[in-house]
Amino acid sequence: MRTTGTAADPADPAEPGDPLPADPVPVDPVPAGARRDGPRPSHRHRRQRRRRQRRRRRPLGRAGLVPATVLAGYLALAVAVFRAAWADPGGVVYGYSDSVLFAWYLGWVPHALSAGIDPFVTSYLNAPTGTNILWSTPVPLLGLVTAPVTALFGPVVSLTLLLTLAPALSAFALFWVLRRWVPAPPAAVAGLLYGFGPYMVGESYGHLHLTFAVFPPLLLLLLDDLIVRRRPPGRTGVLLGLAVAAQAMISEEVLATAALLGALGLAIAGLAHRAAVRARAGALLRGLAACGTTAGALLAWPLTAQFLGDQRVHGNIQPHNIAVSDLLTFVTPTPAQRIAPDVALRHSLRFTGNAVEVTGYLGLPLLLGVAAIAVRFRREPLVAVFAPLGAVTALLSLGGHLHVDGRVTGIRLPWLPLENLPVISSALPSRLALYLAMSVAIVLAVGLTRVAASTRFPRPVTRAGLVLLTAVMLAPLVPRSHVATPAATPAFFTGDAVRAVPEGSTALVLPYPYPARTEAMLWQAEAGYRFRLPGCYCTVPGPDGRAVFNAWTDPLNGALVAVEQGRSDAAAVLADPAVQAAFDRLAPAAVILGPSANRDELARLVTGLAGAGPADVDGVQLWLTAP
Repeated sequence: MRTTGTAADPADPAEPGDPLPADPVPVDPVPAGARRDGPRPSHRHRRQRRRRQRRRRRPLGRAGLVPATVLAGYLALAVAVFRAAWADPGGVVYGYSDSVLFAWYLGWVPHALSAGIDPFVTSYLNAPTGTNILWSTPVPLLGLVTAPVTALFGPVVSLTLLLTLAPALSAFALFWVLRRWVPAPPAAVAGLLYGFGPYMVGESYGHLHLTFAVFPPLLLLLLDDLIVRRRPPGRTGVLLGLAVAAQAMISEEVLATAALLGALGLAIAGLAHRAAVRARAGALLRGLAACGTTAGALLAWPLTAQFLGDQRVHGNIQPHNIAVSDLLTFVTPTPAQRIAPDVALRHSLRFTGNAVEVTGYLGLPLLLGVAAIAVRFRREPLVAVFAPLGAVTALLSLGGHLHVDGRVTGIRLPWLPLENLPVISSALPSRLALYLAMSVAIVLAVGLTRVAASTRFPRPVTRAGLVLLTAVMLAPLVPRSHVATPAATPAFFTGDAVRAVPEGSTALVLPYPYPARTEAMLWQAEAGYRFRLPGCYCTVPGPDGRAVFNAWTDPLNGALVAVEQGRSDAAAVLADPAVQAAFDRLAPAAVILGPSANRDELARLVTGLAGAGPADVDGVQLWLTAP
C-alpha cells in the first residue's frame, strides 16, 4: 500500500505490479549521457529527483538519526508522563489494584520458571484452590523480558519501566511503519497521537497489557508485505506468526480485536481492489497458514493450560453493555484531559463504565480536520482504507446498544452479534479506541503529507501553517498529570524476618486480598513468593463456572473483609463457630497483619482464631500457627 507524494523509503520501493497506485513522481529512466525523447522534465520534477537521489546517497548513520531522534523524543515524553513513579522508584503505582496485579504477574512468571513449577496454574494465589492465571492478564512475555530488572529492583520498578516504554514503543512502531508511505514529520505526529492519545492515557492507569500496543502497526506492516509488496508468503507468514505469539503472551484481547479490525480493513481494501485481492488470495492464504502453524506451535503449551487446564472459566469475563463508547464520547473531554470545562465534565461523568475506559475522545478540531482530509484525499490508498475503517471502529466501540449522554437506549448496534464470538465476547468495546486512534493518526499523516506537497506557498510558510494546524487539532487531547498511589511494603517482607514463615507454606496475609484491597499480593511478590496466599484479585471460576474476580469460598473470607471494612467486629465474628472451622481447615502456617483499616479489631479477631497473641516484627504483626 502506497500513498502519493515523495517516497519515504527509497530502499523499499513498490514491487512490480503493485496493485495500488505507485508513486507518481517521475524517476528519469534515461541513462546519463543518453539522448532524450520527448519534453524535458520540469524544474520541480528535477528538484524532487535530486532530493531523492541525495537521500539514496545519505550515509547509514545519518539515515538512522531521524528515527533515533523521534524515539528519544517519545521516551522523554513517556518519562515526563510517569515522572512521579520515577521520582520514587518502586514506591508508587498508577491505578492501584490493577497495577499490583500486574506487578505480581511480572514477578511470578520468571520466579515459577526458575523454580521449576507451573507458571500458569498455581495455588500460590487464591490458596488452597489456586487459579489459572491465563484467564487474567499475566503478560508472561513482558515478565520474562524484565526478569533481570525485577530481580534487582523489584516488580514495581519493572511495572514502571514497562508502563513508560509502552506508549513510546507503540508510538515508534506506528512511526516506523508509516515511513513506508509518508515523510518523518507527519509519521512522527501520527505516532504521537497513537502512543500518547486519550486511549493510552486512560489505560496506563494499571492496564499494562492494553498499552503495550506495538502489534497493530506490525500487523499493518506484515499485511502490506504479504499483499501489496508481494514478499514471500512463507517467510512473511512466519514473521506474522511470531508477532501473533508474542502478542498473545501480552494481551489476547488486543490480539483478537486486532485480528477483527485487520479483517475488516482487508475487506474494505478488497472492495476497492477486487482484481488485486483475487490475484493475491493464494499468497494470503499461504501466509496465514504459515502464521497459524508458527503461532500454534509456540502457543501450544499456554493455550492447552488455559482451555484444558484446571481452574478454567466459561463464558465472557466482563459484563456486556457497560464499558462502551457513549455517542458523545468522541467530542466530550473527560477528567483525564487538561482542557475539560465543567459543562463538558457534567456529561462525560455520566458515561457508563470505569472512568479509565472512557478513552474514545478525539475532540472536535481533530474530527473536523480528519473528516476534511478523508473527503479531499479520498482516493489516496491509505485514506481509502483507514477513513472508513475508523468510522466502522467508532461504530463498533459503541457496544451492543446505543448509549447517549449516559442513557442506555434500546437501539441495537453491530457489536451485538459479536458478543457471542470466542475471546471477542470478553473484549470491551470502548477499548477499540486504540484502533480508532490508529486510523485517525494514519489519515492525519497522509493529509499533512499531501497538503505539504500540493501547496504553492513558500516552504517555511507551509511548515509553520501545518505546525499551527496540527497543534490546534491535538491541543484538546493534552492530558492532565497522572495521579500516583503509594505502594509501600513493610520491611518484614523484604528483609530476613520473612524467613520465619516456612517456605511454600500457606500464610494468611491481612488485609485480606480482594479486588479493592491488593496489598497482600504486592507484599507476597516482594517477599519472593515465599508463601502461598489465600484470596486474590484474579479471574477464577465461580460456583457456576463463570468468571469472578475473587472466590468467596467460606465464612472466613467474608468475616475478615467485614471487620476490615468496619461492618462487623471481632466479638461478633468469633461467636460464629463456622468462622473458626474455616480457619482450622485453612490451617495457615502464619498470619501476617500489615497496615490496614481497623487493624486493632483485626488483631483481636486473629488472636481469638489462633489462640495466641502476635509478635510485632518489622512493621507487621505475626502469628506463627504451625506446630
